[in-house]
Amino acid sequence: MEKIAFVIGIIAVILYLSCYQQKKRSRIILFNATSRVLYIIQYILLGAFEGATLDILGTISSVLAQKKNTPFIKKNMKWFIVGLNLLIIGAGLPLYKNIFSLFPLIGVILHTDAFWMDDEKRIRQISLAGSPFWLIYNFVNQAYGSCVGDVLSIISLVTAMFRYDFKKKR
Repeated sequence: MEKIAFVIGIIAVILYLSCYQQKKRSRIILFNATSRVLYIIQYILLGAFEGATLDILGTISSVLAQKKNTPFIKKNMKWFIVGLNLLIIGAGLPLYKNIFSLFPLIGVILHTDAFWMDDEKRIRQISLAGSPFWLIYNFVNQAYGSCVGDVLSIISLVTAMFRYDFKKKR
């Protein structure tokens, strides 16, 4: 089971790293949501239900963010964002074990809130702010494969920021 989880985790990392290399918002979110589904499967296989729960809610939020221009969501966008954040907090707090249990909660909120933004530059900036929380959580919980993915995602975000955000200014 651990080997299957490892392979699924590696595929999730590859998709997650690829998401920030996408130029369009819709593709960033599509790649991210697909990687989240794979992370959920990995966490379930490893018995890490806290990570699975928060990634499920993160995936739901990402999918809704992808559809944010539909009339109903557009009209009620603030309520969707607030409601989803409250749902994430409401699901995450009962799973509290120690201070590090809050880290994926913060990471999920930052990552998913970023996808409600229209500006790809801001999506990358806010996502970068959320990545260290997952890195610390995964390290503390000895999810070293995910730690490698977290470090690579930080590198990927910084690379994408250079390619799309900073390079244009020169």
